[in-house]
Amino acid sequence: MTTLPTSVTHDQIREVARALKIAPHLVREARVTHEGAHVTLYLRDREGRVIQHGDGPLTTAVYLPVHREEVSSHAAP
Repeated sequence: MTTLPTSVTHDQIREVARALKIAPHLVREARVTHEGAHVTLYLRDREGRVIQHGDGPLTTAVYLPVHREEVSSHAAP
């Protein structure tokens, strides 16, 4: 059985954001499933400040579905 890590590093989280082509500092939360990635992003103003709304930051949710290619890159030629 594979041993699962007990934690992840900030660098690993940044790598996930970069792999999704999202600026790491904009990511509040990310959840990846076999169907795609659900990402919650901070909304920023033109000066780059996080926009506050009520008691917390304003966010938006984005869903990035898995792109299923017709021909797998792992298929035999």
